[in-house]
Amino acid sequence: MKKNIFKKNSICLMAVVLTLIAFSCKDDEESTGDIINPYVVSYNPVSGVDGVATNSNLILTFDDIVVKGEGNITITTDIEQGKQVIDVNSDAVAIGNVGRIMTINPSDFLSGRSYQVVLDAGLVKDLAGNSYFGMPDEEEWTFSTAGNTGDLEAPELESVFPVDDETAAPVFMLELTFNEPVRAASGSIIIYNSNDQPVLTIDAESGAVVAKQSKLSITLPQSLDFGKNYYVKFDAGVIKDVAGNNFAGITDKTSWNFTTTAGSGSELVVHLPLDEDLGDVSGNRFDAVLGSTATANIVFVEDATRGKVANFLPGAFAQLPRHDLLRPGSESFSFNLWVKIPGIASDPSIISNKDWSGGSNPGFVLCIDDGDTYVPGNGVEHGWLLNCADNPKTARVDWRAATCNPPAPALSDDAWHMVTVVFDRTAQELSVFIDGQEYGNSGVDTFSDLSLIPDELYDVNNDYPITLFEDGRGIYNAGSDTRSQMTGLMDELTIYNKALIANEVKTLFEN
Repeated sequence: MKKNIFKKNSICLMAVVLTLIAFSCKDDEESTGDIINPYVVSYNPVSGVDGVATNSNLILTFDDIVVKGEGNITITTDIEQGKQVIDVNSDAVAIGNVGRIMTINPSDFLSGRSYQVVLDAGLVKDLAGNSYFGMPDEEEWTFSTAGNTGDLEAPELESVFPVDDETAAPVFMLELTFNEPVRAASGSIIIYNSNDQPVLTIDAESGAVVAKQSKLSITLPQSLDFGKNYYVKFDAGVIKDVAGNNFAGITDKTSWNFTTTAGSGSELVVHLPLDEDLGDVSGNRFDAVLGSTATANIVFVEDATRGKVANFLPGAFAQLPRHDLLRPGSESFSFNLWVKIPGIASDPSIISNKDWSGGSNPGFVLCIDDGDTYVPGNGVEHGWLLNCADNPKTARVDWRAATCNPPAPALSDDAWHMVTVVFDRTAQELSVFIDGQEYGNSGVDTFSDLSLIPDELYDVNNDYPITLFEDGRGIYNAGSDTRSQMTGLMDELTIYNKALIANEVKTLFEN
């Protein structure tokens, strides 16, 4: 009996001991929780480095997952205007990459300056609530920016295009010229109409804004209306010099205002004389520009036969602007040009608005096709051709010099020729002329029958511009060792929003 009581008491004592051990283990477990404050394991730019770009971000990597706390990032240099204080909870600070990377997007630094960055205690905290203690006393974050320390002057605006109060401004481009090299920074350039409504907002850091030394060019994402009043505004700092100094901006409605050209008011859409520049004198101001990927310039030379003409060196090409009047649709249009092209193999483009990597791609192309060996009737398959297809593709139409009846004369024989192409949407007929004489082949439907391709003759999705001495993308001729050597002279390009008739073509040739 006593033995059983002793056994029972022993069991109870063991239970008490196990309970005490359990509580003790629980206390130990709680005492080993996360009590370590987060700290920075790397800085970018690395402390002490030189040549940091003035538009660089600051990047911190922490040892643990962190969230924003409270405090500032303070950036200082030797002059007060370079100081920045950034609240960690502002939009300039982001935490990403599974919560360990903090990216700070400050305003641009001044060039050629030494900077120091100080991080406040409590700037971040880990998920256990432990706060960042701040930078250790012995630790500094310093760096120096690239550039000239002497430039503290803001860039000055020397001119704008169109000029202020212009009454016949172009509808698709703006330019600003400064007294020193500049670049675009964050912000927007906004064009307003006469009712003070914004009609176009252009991201200054987009591809539409291009800085080349002291000139900033803006290609408008869509054209302005003819004969309307507009003005341009943008904030300070949207344009900077290369040292990081802010241009003051244009913040009122009178400093840069203009009226767009009234337009040609006629069936003549484009007229490029090509005497001294790529300017359009039709009244629409559809000036052409050198292609952005061109590897050579277009020069203007004196020709013994035609006077001043444009010389397209190998790698040079020009593009007209994108505009509804230059997007061939279901209405008639024509183009006429003079060219002098040496013999060349392959099929380089002379004028096109299509991707010429495939004949069924939407748009049109006038091109040489093994023109170095073509003589009418000698068996060379094409010589030169006009290809077109609609969007969406229904079919394609291919006019070919060699298969005309009779065969058309050579085009790339290093002599001057006038080429005229007519898309007559009323008669549904494609007509091609050389030196005022039409050449065709009525026995082949796909030679000239435009009813086969009733829709738009341009790429609706890619909207390639009409391009001279390249395809619409500006890359086809450049994509071949042979085609990239394409060169030639061009004169008097005209485009019409009507179908030219034979007598009008003859007049163009004789004049």
